[in-house]
Amino acid sequence: RFDVHIKVDYSTKEMFVSNYVTNLSKGGVFIQTENPLPIQSQINLTFTLPDFNIKIEAKGKVAWIYDIKKGTSSIVSGMGIKFTDIPDRNKALIEDYIKKLSSKSETAYS
Repeated sequence: RFDVHIKVDYSTKEMFVSNYVTNLSKGGVFIQTENPLPIQSQINLTFTLPDFNIKIEAKGKVAWIYDIKKGTSSIVSGMGIKFTDIPDRNKALIEDYIKKLSSKSETAYS
């Protein structure tokens, strides 16, 4: 998992919202929001990877939430999204971006 700050648009059948992805991995994202959706909610995501300038589209479901209003001891409210349907090309782009982030963080500690 890597800390990022990427604008994301996501939608359900009932709503459309823009927020930020603050954590990215091969399997999903963490979306910072004061109004996390219920666990198991299905969503459609669209975001652009910095430096790649390519739009990523994927489907996912809410796997877990941190909700400050409900008293969990978290600094940031939001929801963990597990990718459930993502084209292979988009999956490969995310993996390439993560490799780039990984090499940057290794350079920072060298």
